[in-house]
Amino acid sequence: MKFLIAIIFFILILFVGWQLWYAFLVNIKEPGYTVLEKKDGYEIRRYDGYITAHVALPGSYQAVTNQGFRVLANYIFGGNKQKVRMPMTAPVFIEKKDAINGYDIAFVMPASYTKETLPDVQDDRIQITEKLPQKVAVYRFSWYPSTGRVEQKKKEFIALLQRDGIKQGSDIILARYNPPFILPFLMRNELLVVVEE
Repeated sequence: MKFLIAIIFFILILFVGWQLWYAFLVNIKEPGYTVLEKKDGYEIRRYDGYITAHVALPGSYQAVTNQGFRVLANYIFGGNKQKVRMPMTAPVFIEKKDAINGYDIAFVMPASYTKETLPDVQDDRIQITEKLPQKVAVYRFSWYPSTGRVEQKKKEFIALLQRDGIKQGSDIILARYNPPFILPFLMRNELLVVVEE
């Protein structure tokens, strides 16, 4: 019995260690930004320009997130006309699109590419978009970003923005930084909204 407990404890330690290693030490590239101001509950950033590959699909949050991720992952892992593999980046952006009763899922492209040098898409649903530098308010939270949790966090974020007189220049976008196997308390999620200058 003691031997079994020791094995279970050892496996648990390995699992938690792996989770911590992945959450804090794996170097996944993100878009560059500068923190302009730290507010009570959120911060204001100036993002550098970056490029996204994105796909807009009708359906529920969970279904579109899974399907959109697979479509974009196929593109960056060689499912393009040049058969080029690109590294995974973070975050994955998720934006609600009422016009199609669905969501837009976007991957940030590696900074070494320009819009002209990116591999050509094979899947016509994928669009390549260049994002110009912009000023953004960012609200960070952890745990699984379920539909209900995201909606609750959006309300909290909007209340903070209204408290400080910050005017929204866009819809709120969810940014997910971790794969779903990460322990929920280690997850990094953010809500972003463009700030009117």
